[in-house]
Amino acid sequence: MDVSYHLEIWQIAAICLLMLPAFFIANYVIVKRVVQERKIREDRVERFIAAGVARDMNPENRFKKRPRKRF
Repeated sequence: MDVSYHLEIWQIAAICLLMLPAFFIANYVIVKRVVQERKIREDRVERFIAAGVARDMNPENRFKKRPRKRF
C-alpha cells in the first residue's frame, strides 16, 4: 500500500479558511489585552503626575525650598 501525505490545493485552502476565524479571535484578544495594559500604564503615570502637582501646589509646601539633586 502506497500512503500519500500530500494535500491538494482545495484542502489547503479549506484549512486556511477554517483557521481564519481562530486567527481573528486570537488577534482580538491580544489587541484588547495590549490596549488595557496601555490604559492602566497611562492612568498610573497620570496619577503620579497629579500627585506631584498636588504636592507642589499645597500651600504648606509651596514656599519651602527643596534640596537640589546632584547628579
